[in-house]
Amino acid sequence: MSSLTTKSQFAFELPNLTYIDASYEAANVVARDVASKPHGFRAWIAAFRVWREKQAAINELEMMSDRELADIGLNRADVHRVFDEAYNQDLRTRALA
Repeated sequence: MSSLTTKSQFAFELPNLTYIDASYEAANVVARDVASKPHGFRAWIAAFRVWREKQAAINELEMMSDRELADIGLNRADVHRVFDEAYNQDLRTRALA
């Protein structure tokens, strides 16, 4: 027996995530301009936006199944470590060297 399926039953959207920021992977990393950093209230707003984006990415990873995480080389324990500054420090030092 076979059942009819529609194309919409197979439609899905891939999350917009990368494991590591591309600027850390690139061999020729461009140094950020220190003078262009926001100050005062704008700095607080910028930090809040970065935090919100990070939380959204963590939520997307947490919604993935174990198999989907394995496909990108992660497991449940790695989800929060991906965004931990100490965990990615070795990549930053190699990129800046």
